Parts: sequence; C-alpha cells; structure tokens
Amino acid sequence: MNRSLRFLSLFLTSALVLAACGNGSGSASPTTAASAPAASAEGSAPAGESPAASSGATGTINVTSLWGGSEQESFQKVLDAFNASGGCKATYESIRTDYATVLQTRITGGNPPDVSILPGIGFLRRFARDGSIKKIADLGIDPAALEANYAPGILDIGKVDDALYAIMVKFNSKSTLWYRPDKFTADGVTPPKTWDDFKTLLKTIADKGTKPLGLGTGPDTWTLTDWFESIYLRQAGGDKYDQLFSGQLPWTDPSVATAVDTMKEALNDNYVAGGITAANGRAWVDGIAQVFGDKPVADMYYEGGFVGGIATGQVNKALVPGTTIDWTDFPSLGGPDTNPVTIGGDVIAALTDKPCVKEFITFMTTADSGNTWAKTGAIISPIKAVSTDSYPTDLVKREAAQVTGASVVKFDGSDLLPAGAPDLGAELQKAIAGSTVDWAGFESQIKTAWANEK
Repeated sequence: MNRSLRFLSLFLTSALVLAACGNGSGSASPTTAASAPAASAEGSAPAGESPAASSGATGTINVTSLWGGSEQESFQKVLDAFNASGGCKATYESIRTDYATVLQTRITGGNPPDVSILPGIGFLRRFARDGSIKKIADLGIDPAALEANYAPGILDIGKVDDALYAIMVKFNSKSTLWYRPDKFTADGVTPPKTWDDFKTLLKTIADKGTKPLGLGTGPDTWTLTDWFESIYLRQAGGDKYDQLFSGQLPWTDPSVATAVDTMKEALNDNYVAGGITAANGRAWVDGIAQVFGDKPVADMYYEGGFVGGIATGQVNKALVPGTTIDWTDFPSLGGPDTNPVTIGGDVIAALTDKPCVKEFITFMTTADSGNTWAKTGAIISPIKAVSTDSYPTDLVKREAAQVTGASVVKFDGSDLLPAGAPDLGAELQKAIAGSTVDWAGFESQIKTAWANEK
C-alpha cells in the first residue's frame, strides 16, 4: 500500500472505528462471536471461545514495549487476562531507552523477545524487510479472518509490501491540551480555541506571576515532535503533512520553519516553567507533574490523551476530572482543514513463532483484550466490539469523540519516518533553545534514510 493511501485509509478508518466505539448499544459482549476472529485459519479458536483456552497450547512467552509506570500497569491487566485464559502465559519486559537498538542487538544475538510492541511504523518497515519479524499468516493466523474485528483499513497500518506483519493494538489522540480547571478559574481565564487565544492566555497567566506551561523533552525528544506535528497540520494542512512525512516534501520547505517559529511563540523562557534549558533535560512525565503533581507550578501541559491516565494513575491519584484536570482541543491555526487531529498508536508484532505467540497475538485482536485495556482509561481501542461503556471517564470518552468528529485524522508524523532517520526531536530541542537548525543537512539525512529503506 503506498504511503498516500495509508494516510487516507487511516483518516477514514479512525472515524469509523471510533464511531463504533462510541455506540454502546448493540456492541458485542466479550463472549460473543464478534469478540473473536472467525475460525478460518488452521488451529484458530472457534468464534466465541477464548483462543488460548481452546488450543491446548502451553508455555511462557515474553512481551516487550517502551511502557513503564502507569502505562505498564494498565497493560499488565491485559496480560493478566490472557494469562488467566489458558495454558499460555506472557511476561512483560519494559525497554525504556534505545528501544530499536536493544531489539536489533537481541535479534542479532539470537535472543529476540517473542513479541514486540513497536512504537513507530518506520521501525515496523525496517524489521519486516530485514526478516526480523514474522508475517501474521506465518503464525497460522489468517489475516482475512481478522478483518471483521476492525473497520476497513485499520489492518493496513501493519502491512509492509502488502503483507500483514503487525496489528494495531491501541491509539490515542495527540490533539489534547491538558490544563488545571481550578487554576483557570482562579485566574479568570478560559480554554483557548485559536492560537491567538492561546498566546493571549499564556501572557495573561505569565503576567500574574506563573509560568503557564509544563514541559519535559529530555531524553524524551518525541514530545517536541508532537508539538511540531500538531502545529504543522493545523497550519500547512493535511496534504502537506502527508508529503512532508512521506519524503515527498523537503524539510527545507518554508512551511517547516514557519511551524517551528510558531512553536517557539509558546515554548520559550517566558512561558515554560523552569525555562527551556531545564525542560530540555527534564523527563516528560516530570513535565506532567509540573502541572498535575501535588505541588503544581504550571497550568497547562500539551501531550496526547494518555496524559489523563498517567496523571491520575501515577502522578497524582487525588486529581478530580473536570475540577483539577481536564483537556481542550489543541488550538486552531487557520489552516486549510477545519478541525484536524493527529493520533499516535502502537502495533504488535511477533519475533518468534512459538505456539503461544500465535495465541497471544490472536487474543490481542479480541474484545476481551480491548475492553480490559479500555477500562484502564489509558487507551482508545481500535477493536470495533469494544463498547463506549468500557471507557471509565468522560475524559477518555471525549477523546474518542474528538477523533470521530475530526475533519482530518493523521498518524504521528515522526513515527512514519524511516527507522534510520535523524532525530527530529533533537533538532527541535536546538530550535527552542535558540540555535539555528540546519534543515538542509537534516533533509539530506532523511533522503538517505528513505533510500536505504527501499
């Protein structure tokens, strides 16, 4: 599937998937036939049965991802549900830094994890083309039998050269600007709708003696790529966004510098709590704590819908949705699309073909897993049969509705870049710190990375 079609497919299917999530009535229960793929692959579970329990497979597999903290705790509930369903057991390993490098080292050394949850489509393409991950069909799972569990096109996200290698297991909106309603009320301000409103709000709060923004970008430079992508999509539009993140538009295009300059209107020493230098050395969860910790020093934090689960489940369990934590849409910037949304997501892939790997991958496509995960409030499930009733708070239900109602939905741009691409977030760190970014040099490296991937 070519890249432009992948973007179009994602837009269409995100709306369809979340429309399904938003309709609680008529959603299948975890034990109905809709919660399991059809039994067209040899050895697949009959519809309605727990896949692991019906196969008789036994053994232990290990599953890796980047998640730690409350994200890990939420995913552990899914693993617990799988472990209770039959003879197969799954253990979890968190790889918090240099994820792709660690995976490659283990693959090269002949000691790969059994299952990996990949944070980027670029990583997926790389590992698929070098033979490091297994095709879903080679596990004994018929990709066509999975289609009924997803809106048309969702499975295409995990395809490389028309073969299904991975399956999307969760996603979140990345168009949520988080804030403290209690502090807004005290300061007599309201959530911004436009970028001009946002700049006015930042100045108003700063004039009252508080740096309004929490920020943590180091070593988590990806937080800055999300800032850039949200601004770029709303400013330059969906078509240019597609071109930039597929190698068709050079990074020397003036629209890139314009978006960076816009980003710096907010991310500067006047508005970032503790200043930019400190933010570039602060972990992103610590940035959340600047706003939602028990001793807040700022009023707002920008990041995806997963912030709600981390803030309430890890940073400060005393938070009250609607009173001390809430979110609003990322401010509009007057671009060609009226209400665009960026999303981020993760796909699951097999690195070994043990029988229990098949059982686990199959389980992750069912409403059993989707509902279990959705109930934690940490994710939006791409599985159609997951009911809106599974989402525990209004914060998460609104997140789903935001994507459903978007005019354009685009996947996280930096996650679409080739695996060998230079670190966009590191360049953005330089930019907000006042250094000049060599976009021509960046473009040269990106072109090489795209060429090496083919």
